[in-house]
Amino acid sequence: MAAVFDQRFDVSARKFHQAMCVALVAMAFVVGLPAAPWLVALVGAVLLLGRFWWPADIFRQFAWRVLEPSGVLPRREAVEDHETRRFARVLGGGALIASAGLLWPGLDWVWVVVGAVAAMIFLDAAFDY
Repeated sequence: MAAVFDQRFDVSARKFHQAMCVALVAMAFVVGLPAAPWLVALVGAVLLLGRFWWPADIFRQFAWRVLEPSGVLPRREAVEDHETRRFARVLGGGALIASAGLLWPGLDWVWVVVGAVAAMIFLDAAFDY
Protein backbone atom coordinates (compact mmCIF):
# COMPACT_ATOMS: atom_id res chain seq x y z
CA MET A 1 0.00 0.00 0.00
CA ALA A 2 1.34 3.40 -1.00
CA ALA A 3 1.94 5.97 1.67
CA VAL A 4 -0.30 9.03 1.66
CA PHE A 5 2.46 11.22 0.26
CA ASP A 6 3.07 8.76 -2.62
CA GLN A 7 -0.47 8.88 -4.01
CA ARG A 8 -0.98 10.28 -7.50
CA PHE A 9 -4.05 12.34 -8.32
CA ASP A 10 -5.52 13.83 -11.49
CA VAL A 11 -4.40 17.45 -11.25
CA SER A 12 -6.21 18.45 -14.45
CA ALA A 13 -9.61 17.45 -13.06
CA ARG A 14 -8.86 19.24 -9.77
CA LYS A 15 -7.88 22.45 -11.52
CA PHE A 16 -10.98 22.28 -13.75
CA HIS A 17 -13.10 21.73 -10.63
CA GLN A 18 -11.51 24.76 -8.96
CA ALA A 19 -11.93 26.93 -12.06
CA MET A 20 -15.63 26.06 -12.21
CA CYS A 21 -16.07 26.89 -8.52
CA VAL A 22 -14.44 30.31 -8.91
CA ALA A 23 -16.31 31.04 -12.16
CA LEU A 24 -19.70 30.20 -10.65
CA VAL A 25 -19.05 32.30 -7.54
CA ALA A 26 -17.99 35.21 -9.75
CA MET A 27 -21.11 34.73 -11.86
CA ALA A 28 -23.22 34.73 -8.68
CA PHE A 29 -21.70 38.05 -7.64
CA VAL A 30 -22.39 39.59 -11.04
CA VAL A 31 -25.98 38.38 -11.49
CA GLY A 32 -27.09 39.00 -7.89
CA LEU A 33 -30.50 38.03 -6.54
CA PRO A 34 -32.38 35.76 -7.05
CA ALA A 35 -29.81 33.52 -8.81
CA ALA A 36 -26.78 34.28 -6.59
CA PRO A 37 -27.77 32.17 -3.56
CA TRP A 38 -28.53 29.21 -5.81
CA LEU A 39 -25.15 29.41 -7.56
CA VAL A 40 -23.28 29.81 -4.27
CA ALA A 41 -25.23 26.88 -2.79
CA LEU A 42 -24.42 24.74 -5.85
CA VAL A 43 -20.70 25.36 -5.44
CA GLY A 44 -20.94 24.68 -1.70
CA ALA A 45 -22.83 21.43 -2.30
CA VAL A 46 -20.33 20.25 -4.91
CA LEU A 47 -17.48 20.96 -2.49
CA LEU A 48 -19.10 19.40 0.57
CA LEU A 49 -20.97 16.46 -0.91
CA GLY A 50 -18.28 15.75 -3.49
CA ARG A 51 -15.75 15.36 -0.69
CA PHE A 52 -17.62 12.37 0.72
CA TRP A 53 -19.28 10.97 -2.44
CA TRP A 54 -17.32 11.37 -5.70
CA PRO A 55 -20.36 11.27 -8.03
CA ALA A 56 -21.61 14.50 -6.40
CA ASP A 57 -18.56 16.37 -7.69
CA ILE A 58 -20.17 17.17 -11.02
CA PHE A 59 -17.24 19.29 -12.16
CA ARG A 60 -14.70 16.48 -11.82
CA GLN A 61 -17.19 14.02 -13.28
CA PHE A 62 -17.51 16.25 -16.35
CA ALA A 63 -13.72 16.46 -16.63
CA TRP A 64 -13.28 12.68 -16.26
CA ARG A 65 -16.19 11.59 -18.43
CA VAL A 66 -16.26 14.25 -21.16
CA LEU A 67 -13.24 16.56 -21.32
CA GLU A 68 -10.43 14.05 -20.76
CA PRO A 69 -11.76 11.27 -23.04
CA SER A 70 -12.40 13.78 -25.84
CA GLY A 71 -8.88 15.16 -25.53
CA VAL A 72 -10.02 18.67 -24.62
CA LEU A 73 -8.43 18.43 -21.17
CA PRO A 74 -5.29 16.28 -21.06
CA ARG A 75 -5.03 14.14 -17.94
CA ARG A 76 -2.04 15.05 -15.76
CA GLU A 77 -1.31 13.11 -12.61
CA ALA A 78 0.94 14.30 -9.83
CA VAL A 79 1.86 13.26 -6.32
CA GLU A 80 -0.20 15.32 -3.90
CA ASP A 81 -1.23 15.32 -0.28
CA HIS A 82 -5.01 15.56 -0.37
CA GLU A 83 -5.65 15.70 3.37
CA THR A 84 -5.50 19.49 3.59
CA ARG A 85 -7.60 19.86 0.43
CA ARG A 86 -10.20 17.47 1.84
CA PHE A 87 -10.49 19.54 5.01
CA ALA A 88 -10.68 22.74 2.96
CA ARG A 89 -13.51 21.30 0.84
CA VAL A 90 -15.58 20.56 3.94
CA LEU A 91 -14.88 23.96 5.50
CA GLY A 92 -15.38 25.90 2.27
CA GLY A 93 -18.46 23.94 1.24
CA GLY A 94 -20.09 24.47 4.62
CA ALA A 95 -19.26 28.17 4.58
CA LEU A 96 -20.71 28.59 1.09
CA ILE A 97 -23.92 26.74 1.91
CA ALA A 98 -24.40 28.85 5.04
CA SER A 99 -23.57 31.99 3.07
CA ALA A 100 -26.11 31.10 0.39
CA GLY A 101 -28.82 31.08 3.03
CA LEU A 102 -27.70 34.48 4.29
CA LEU A 103 -27.67 36.01 0.81
CA TRP A 104 -31.44 35.61 0.42
CA PRO A 105 -32.38 38.42 2.80
CA GLY A 106 -29.81 40.66 1.10
CA LEU A 107 -27.04 40.60 3.69
CA ASP A 108 -24.30 42.02 1.48
CA TRP A 109 -21.53 41.53 4.06
CA VAL A 110 -21.78 37.78 3.35
CA TRP A 111 -20.01 38.40 0.03
CA VAL A 112 -16.84 38.90 2.08
CA VAL A 113 -17.05 35.26 3.24
CA VAL A 114 -17.97 34.01 -0.24
CA GLY A 115 -15.14 36.03 -1.77
CA ALA A 116 -12.62 34.73 0.77
CA VAL A 117 -13.54 31.11 -0.02
CA ALA A 118 -13.34 31.82 -3.76
CA ALA A 119 -9.97 33.54 -3.31
CA MET A 120 -8.58 30.51 -1.46
CA ILE A 121 -9.83 28.20 -4.20
CA PHE A 122 -8.24 30.46 -6.82
CA LEU A 123 -4.91 30.57 -4.97
CA ASP A 124 -4.82 26.78 -4.75
CA ALA A 125 -5.71 26.43 -8.42
CA ALA A 126 -3.20 29.00 -9.63
CA PHE A 127 -0.32 28.41 -7.26
CA ASP A 128 -1.04 25.10 -5.46
CA TYR A 129 -1.14 27.18 -2.28
